[in-house]
Amino acid sequence: MKKKLLIVSLLFSVFLSAQTETKKFSIKEAVEYGLKNNLNLSKTEIDKKIIEAQIAEIKGKALPQINANSRFTDNYSLAEQQLPAEIVGGTPGTTVGVKFGNRYSLTGGIDVQQKLFDFNFFTSVKSVKALRGLQELKTLQTKEDLIINIIQVYIQIQVNNKQIELLQNNSNRNQNLIKLSGLKYNEGFLKKLDLNQLIVNQNNLLTQVDDAKYANQEKTRVLKILLNFPLENEIELSEKLEDKSDFAIQENLSIENNLEYKQVEKQIELAKIDEKLVKSEYLPQLNAFFNYNYQGNGNEFKFSGTGYNEQRNGTWGITASMPIFDGFQKRKRLQQKQLQTEIYNQDKVILVQNINKEYIDAKEQMALSDTQIKNQLANMKLATENYDGINLSYKEGVAAITELLNSEFALREAQSNYINALLQYRVSELQLIKSSGQLSKLISSN
Repeated sequence: MKKKLLIVSLLFSVFLSAQTETKKFSIKEAVEYGLKNNLNLSKTEIDKKIIEAQIAEIKGKALPQINANSRFTDNYSLAEQQLPAEIVGGTPGTTVGVKFGNRYSLTGGIDVQQKLFDFNFFTSVKSVKALRGLQELKTLQTKEDLIINIIQVYIQIQVNNKQIELLQNNSNRNQNLIKLSGLKYNEGFLKKLDLNQLIVNQNNLLTQVDDAKYANQEKTRVLKILLNFPLENEIELSEKLEDKSDFAIQENLSIENNLEYKQVEKQIELAKIDEKLVKSEYLPQLNAFFNYNYQGNGNEFKFSGTGYNEQRNGTWGITASMPIFDGFQKRKRLQQKQLQTEIYNQDKVILVQNINKEYIDAKEQMALSDTQIKNQLANMKLATENYDGINLSYKEGVAAITELLNSEFALREAQSNYINALLQYRVSELQLIKSSGQLSKLISSN
């Protein structure tokens, strides 16, 4: 029985391990996976199909509009009209009731309408096509936002991993120091307060490690959501925070490739088309029409032969309409559209200024962070050497515990500054490729 339970438990553990397989992701691989599987991107594809259907709907107005109609009527109780009786040989001065019409009637017809000239229609087609372009930009924007979010979360996880690594090293060093200081305390060479301080520092370090691990787990779940990756499966980052990106950053700003700039440009284009739509209402419209009708009636329930009468008629022609005066409604509507276009033009000027500022800020911050990384790395090495030297002196009884605590604090501060410099560099790099338009250009080309 125990052997059977052991086999079942082994099979169950194998099943769980298969269900929770670990997948490694570089930043590039994470982005590619997210672009293929993210649910928000699939929604943008649906939006594109809606726009295509709207374009087809507008174009359908240029085709003949054909309608057919038919009607069957049973006049089971015909209305009477009173006529002078002498008409049918009756007594003069009296009236007689006469029923007009047939009991049964059947009608049918076909009506065809065809646009010949309608400037409003052609402008509407341009408007919807411009909406298609705007939708494509929104799709690119969704992709760009997804890429930015994936990389940002990836970087945050890298930062947490580096913090855990450094904090764990500090905790291990501190734990060894506590053991040594405990011996010194027992031998009477160390104060109880100094030993307590080391224990407090150790507890704080362990708390920081726990916080960093929880933050890592939370950010990992966020990354899985962005990638649409199963939450029960494990993700491992193959790149570390110190790894330099092999992505070649362009030197110049390509503002025409910036997605926000493109969207404002498209909004201005749509606003001008809206102006033309209002102006088109001043122009005449020309339409052709054709109709053909059939009518049959009789007093017996039959639709052919004696007693059944048929009539047919048809017409065709051309209609024209020309607006003359509408109480200045179109003029005021046009004025509103023109003011909206002016707002978009001003938004464009402001946006260009902000994009230039973001690009310059990111470029300068990258250069500053690059210098700080080198300085803080050297500073961290010096702080480590200083700590190791004082630690050795402390073990030999030469250095005081306060010197060791001060050197430990300096080491942790140097580590923190180094991580912050790395983080700032990666964030600035991301901001630079976004504001420069390089990211959207890469998305469009791929």
